[in-house]
Amino acid sequence: MSHEKPTGGAIFTPPIAFLSCLFMISAYFLILRYINGIGYVSNLTDQHAWGVWKVLGVLVGAALVNGGYITAFIVYILNKGQYHRFVRMAVLFSLLGYSFAGLSLAYDVGRYVGLLNFFIPKYWQPNSVLFEVAICIMAYIVILAIEFVPSILEKFMPEGSSTQNLAGTIHRFLNKILFFTVAFGVLLPTMHQSGLGGLAILFGQKLSPLWQSPFISLLYLISSIYMGLCVVVAVECWVLGEKGLKNKDHISLLGNLIKIARIVAIVYVLFRWFEVIRGGGTGKAFEFGLDAASFWLEWVLMLVGIYFISKKKNQTNPKMIFISAVLMLAGGLLYRINTYIIGFHPAPGVTYFPSFPELMISVGMFALQLIIFITLIKIFPVLTKE
Repeated sequence: MSHEKPTGGAIFTPPIAFLSCLFMISAYFLILRYINGIGYVSNLTDQHAWGVWKVLGVLVGAALVNGGYITAFIVYILNKGQYHRFVRMAVLFSLLGYSFAGLSLAYDVGRYVGLLNFFIPKYWQPNSVLFEVAICIMAYIVILAIEFVPSILEKFMPEGSSTQNLAGTIHRFLNKILFFTVAFGVLLPTMHQSGLGGLAILFGQKLSPLWQSPFISLLYLISSIYMGLCVVVAVECWVLGEKGLKNKDHISLLGNLIKIARIVAIVYVLFRWFEVIRGGGTGKAFEFGLDAASFWLEWVLMLVGIYFISKKKNQTNPKMIFISAVLMLAGGLLYRINTYIIGFHPAPGVTYFPSFPELMISVGMFALQLIIFITLIKIFPVLTKE
């Protein structure tokens, strides 16, 4: 019988050292950002205030860590208990991702002190899409934290003992309210994933018809589903490696997840193309320029990933499962970057490319997220061990 256990091993390893160096570089630029202001380290302007921090930290980040949402839906709503082994890892990755997404706003917003106004009811604007997204994400972070707490508590529970200590009592209580946390854990991402797409509708004609659509909220929701599945598969393959993926049943489960992701991705591709044609964006796809190039790169990544996993022999090959998941995931991430950066033209002649400090802050914060993730799975029972 399989159950969750810490992976163990040394905490400070060469990969952790490398990731720590990346974080230290980003910390340096963050200090400069707070001392000298946001304009000192970024290329953001009044015309283009939505830069790489918000796009990578929130819009891309929320989709990248959507595995907790989709695994909870499969296991608890569809009652597919065989996939339970992926839940804790997905929840932890989602918890870190959404937390860092919220943290990114603290250095992305020019007057960051104004963020405190969000917690004052008289300043609330319930008709705002951003308000709905913010409320859902904050609530979802709390739900994810509650769902992950049992992994921490089990570290302090007496194994094989009938005596209940404080950790065991809290653990038992959380199990009783599991239905409540799961219900909200499925509802909230459904709302804010569509809301993140809904923001782009407000761009109107400033967004290229290659990405603008009245159904962009639905496209964002559909893409977040297959991306969440791809994240679970990719992270599981990355953490365990080829040596840890010898169990045929385990590989079969990963193969099933990537096949589901492929089906959802095909639905997304067909719907997306229908919207491009209906919205009159076909001609734009064949114009020479960055928009068209990034548009076709998005499709190449998606279609190659779908093609690889369409072959039956690849559906039982961990390496090909991983590659297909990464390719489809990259296509979905580029879709979001295209929507909010590449395809967004706020005014004639206005261009934006992130500065080196902007890029390094994004890279460094993602490195810190990986450091915390790797450290936690080594200390607490997160991954299922045979």
